[in-house]
Amino acid sequence: MRKESSMKLARWAGVGELPPEGMCFIHDSDGLPESLGQLTVVLGSGTDARANELLALGAERVLLADAALLDSTVVERLVQQHGTKRIGVWLPVKMQHISWSIDYVSNEDFNCLTPSVGKGGWDVLKSDGTSTGTDAEWWVGQMLALGASMVLISVDLQDDDLNICAGLIEDHGEKLWFTPLHLPNADIEPWVRYGQVRQLVLPAPNERDEKEMARICATAMVEVESPDDKTVAAEESAAQVQ
Repeated sequence: MRKESSMKLARWAGVGELPPEGMCFIHDSDGLPESLGQLTVVLGSGTDARANELLALGAERVLLADAALLDSTVVERLVQQHGTKRIGVWLPVKMQHISWSIDYVSNEDFNCLTPSVGKGGWDVLKSDGTSTGTDAEWWVGQMLALGASMVLISVDLQDDDLNICAGLIEDHGEKLWFTPLHLPNADIEPWVRYGQVRQLVLPAPNERDEKEMARICATAMVEVESPDDKTVAAEESAAQVQ
């Protein structure tokens, strides 16, 4: 057995630059490169018509945002037209605001403070940062059920967010990617260690040096079978047959 990191890294491409090798994300704009191959294009306020246009131009995948919030069936329609692998959603999120009120009704002997939501979670935002009041955990499940193959979550994870993050990954695994929302240079090692993030889109430029990236990736080390292990196992199986 040998150890290797289970992290999968992608990066954001800047407007006007040639896409780097490997998996790459870019926000839709007037400055998209001529070749959209290998690019996952994030549609902020873009419509399904724009999604069709980008896919026809060769985009590997489009991620819907506002269009899906306005009409969730757009995801299903695009999946039927282009296949599940080419359709996903983008969720900018923040912690839900919790307000407290005095409950005068539940118990006549005493009053108590009750929260506006029973469990803390994330609020899905529109592309302009406006709150929608939509619970992110529920919305992710809805989008995946409609055929979306990927959910990119933009969030600035704090301590209170890590359990939410880990729960989502436990439920949906490799269909989830994460990227910073407003704090590109935040320490993302806790995201990996406690939030269980394993698929990360790095900002451009990524100011983390090789040492820091190695520290982050080391947090996600797993044991994998080496080629020598497979050879030994095959030889043992052959010996048992004989």
